[in-house]
This record gives sequence, structure tokens and C-alpha cells, in this order.
Amino acid sequence: MKRICVITGYRSDYTKLKSVLDAIDEHENLELKIIVFAAHTMKDCGNTFQQIKQDFPVEETLDTNVTGHGLTSMTKSIGVALIEISSALTRIKPDATLIVGDRYEIMAAALASTVSNIPLIHIQGGELSGTIDETLRHSITKLAHLHFPSTELSAKRIIQMGEKPENVYNVGCPALDYIMKLDYLSPKEMNENEFYKQYNIDFEEEYGIVIQHPVTTEYNFAGEQMKITLDALQDYGKKCILLYPNPDSGAVDMVNAIRKHDTKHKNSSVISSMVKNIPFHAYLNILKNSSFLIGNSSSGIREAHIFNIPVVNIGTRQEGRERTLNIIDVDHEKEKIIEALNNVNTYKKTSINLYGDGKSGKKIADIISNHDFENIIKKRFYNIEF
Repeated sequence: MKRICVITGYRSDYTKLKSVLDAIDEHENLELKIIVFAAHTMKDCGNTFQQIKQDFPVEETLDTNVTGHGLTSMTKSIGVALIEISSALTRIKPDATLIVGDRYEIMAAALASTVSNIPLIHIQGGELSGTIDETLRHSITKLAHLHFPSTELSAKRIIQMGEKPENVYNVGCPALDYIMKLDYLSPKEMNENEFYKQYNIDFEEEYGIVIQHPVTTEYNFAGEQMKITLDALQDYGKKCILLYPNPDSGAVDMVNAIRKHDTKHKNSSVISSMVKNIPFHAYLNILKNSSFLIGNSSSGIREAHIFNIPVVNIGTRQEGRERTLNIIDVDHEKEKIIEALNNVNTYKKTSINLYGDGKSGKKIADIISNHDFENIIKKRFYNIEF
């Protein structure tokens, strides 16, 4: 039996990993161990480790984020996480570790695993984005030994980076597994459900979702960028639910901009609620019944197209990602954002599903179970004939 240690550092990790965790946990040849760290343990991010503990036994809970406003705090957080995860892996002794995505915290998990001679499994490699996340994602790809990209194009990029084709499996995005299985509520049912009343919104009316994060390479402008978005939404006039940004450099300035907007507009604000975290099942219900999503979240690129929700994607954070016709790309300019919002009802619906058939988790668990980890740890560059 192979002992697989899944390492997750943020709420978006868990949404992508949930079906994989289920599949590993249920597999007769695999033993699941979980490490939660970084933003999962932060009060300002909703203490999301508690949600994971309701679903699975958690082996290790690590506090690793260094407080601060600038890039230095992110760098120091990587260092702390590297030390703590390395120690945890020594205790757990896994046969392989599994991570997802491109965030800076996950780089620490990748380094801790690879340098410890533990085979590293990476989900969602090969994708492009317009920030430092892309650099981190490709670096993690070169540290990893087994790859599960979410699209065919991403798989080709991983092979282009010198990874052996026999270690690259295009299985789709695991987040879709959960999306396709969930039983959804109608707007009327959401209005009558006690849980959803906390969002102070009429789900039978038009409403939007705001998810905007700092762009690490533009963190000095994060507060102003948030203000521009909120000012545009205020002029547009539709009520919105806002999720707080990632705890990256620039996040403090963004939160200050959100609070100033709330203080200025009070009861007339279009932001009906500001939340640190929404459980994934609730978020999907809110997204499915929304009129639009605005900001720069990968959820706009990934989940929204499943429901044909129009997305006003602002700035460079998702630059280069594969996208469908429901995406409206704009710069951080108030007038352009308002114009895009006024056109959300005229966007082109998409029938394209870039991210698989909703069975990624089981595919990943089966491949891990059957894969030869004895010979995978010694990597060799795979040359493509040009």
C-alpha cells in the first residue's frame, strides 16, 4: 500500500483536491495523509483548516505564514513552510506527496518533498498566467515527478519543459468532479435556506460575485486597483457578494480599500456582504445562480464557464490562460469595467469544456496506485526533436 501525503495551503487548493482526496481515501491500495498549512490556519482567511477536518483526518496542521505587507513576508513564509513541512514529512514518511497549483506556499511543499527524495505529484502544471505564479508553477513542474495537467495544451507544455511523456497524464481538472456531482438549489430555495441569509442578498434578483487578488508583480497598486473595481461596481448598481483577497503582498491595501468603500457608502453600498471564505458547495450554488463574476480569480476562468456565467476579468493576473467565450477581459480602468458590466448579458455562451469529464479524482488515484515510483525519483531531461 502506498502512503500518499497531500499538502494543501489555501482554500482554492482544497476545492481542486476534494475529489482526489476522496478517491485516495477510498482506494484499496492507497493510504491518505494530509498536511494543512499557510492560509488554511489564518483567521483572516477564515480558518479553512476546520472545514477540511470535518471531511478528513488531518495528520499535521502547520502555522507558517509570516505577517507583513511586502514581498519579504512572502519569501520568509516560504522559508518557514519549508522547515515545518520537511519536519512533518520526516514524521509521516510518505511514499509520495501530492500538491496542486502555483502559489508561493506550494513551492515550499515541492522543495521539501523533492530534496527529501520523496516523489512529488503535481496537479495543474503547464498552465500560463500573467504573474509570478507562472514562474512558480513551471518551477514546481521541474521539481515534480508525476504530472496531472488539466488540459491537453498544458500537458504538451509540460513535455516541452523536458518531462517524460509517460509521466504526464491529462486527466482534466478535479474541481469539476465536485461541480458535476453537486445537487444545486434554486434561487428560491437559497432565499429560504437559513445558511444563505448571511450573504444579505436576494438570490432571485440579479447579483454578482467579486473576487480580486493582488498581482504580486503589481502589489504596490493593489489598493488602487481594488478601489477602481469597487467604484465601477457602485456606479453599475447591482448587488454583489465579495470574497476577501489572498494573503499576498498588497492584500492589506486591498482590504483597506474595501473597508473605505464600505464606510463611504454604508447602506447604499452595492457590496451586500464581505466574507473571508465560503464553503465550496455554497460557493458553487451562489456562482451558478449569479449574473456575473468580476475580478481576477481563476474561478472565473475555471468554474464559471461550466455554468455559462459571464466573467469580467480585470488586469494581468490570468493573462495567457486558456479561456472560453464567457470571459470579458479589461484593464484596470473604471470606464472600461463599467462598459464590460453593461455588456455581460450579451456575451457569447460557450459549449466548450476545457477541463475534462468530471472523473479526474478517480483517474488520478488509479494512476498513482499503478505507477512505478521506484524508478521515477531520478529525473532525466526528455529531449524533443526539433
